[in-house]
Amino acid sequence: MNCEKIYEKQYSQKKLINVNTFQHLRKVFKRFDVNREDLALSLIDGGRMLLDVGCGNGSLVIRAKDKFQEVYGIDISTFRIEEARKKAADKLEDVSLVHFSTCNINNKVEFPDNTFDAAISLAVVEHVFDPYFVVGEINRVLKPGGIFIVDVPNIAYIRYRLALLFGKLPVTSSPFNWKEIGWDGGHLHYFTKKSLVRLLEESGFTILKVTGCGLFAKFRNFYPALLTGDICIKARKE
Repeated sequence: MNCEKIYEKQYSQKKLINVNTFQHLRKVFKRFDVNREDLALSLIDGGRMLLDVGCGNGSLVIRAKDKFQEVYGIDISTFRIEEARKKAADKLEDVSLVHFSTCNINNKVEFPDNTFDAAISLAVVEHVFDPYFVVGEINRVLKPGGIFIVDVPNIAYIRYRLALLFGKLPVTSSPFNWKEIGWDGGHLHYFTKKSLVRLLEESGFTILKVTGCGLFAKFRNFYPALLTGDICIKARKE
């Protein structure tokens, strides 16, 4: 089975079952809960053109339209791209400057060099076959000085460390029906703060900020390498 079929099954057949960790606490302390999209958008100033790599249903692209003149979203799943187009049509009065297309970034990011002012990739790099190739492609399509926001699960999160200590495999995606949605939801790589920083620096980026999202993220971010379930980095192309 190729990777396109795995992700089409996850979404078009609704096989991916998302789990909201600490869902009761999150309801009570909703204003202290920072999600990935909110965090990514808070880290980016705006500009002329933005690329969302792994745009899913297009929610971030639609929200980012206020900060950028043109916004592009790409995703491996045709089903998700159709969702994104419908969502944009429902939410935006003018969709002429919002663009969605199907793209398998394992092969190539289908844009010319030095095109975008910024790129965002949330919960994507852990899925790809060759992170160096993919991050290198994102670097290629960014303008010099362009900003890259990347977010991945943090395998060094204290909860995952404790799971390993007791002989349990940390689950960084959905814990259900892996036979249908791929091992750990299709996660092929696991990152710590240090390994993600290394990947970015060796791919031509300078690190500007390391942070994380989640419940009480404001307080946990004094040590995100240990205390946040995701690692989110803002980097600049040199």
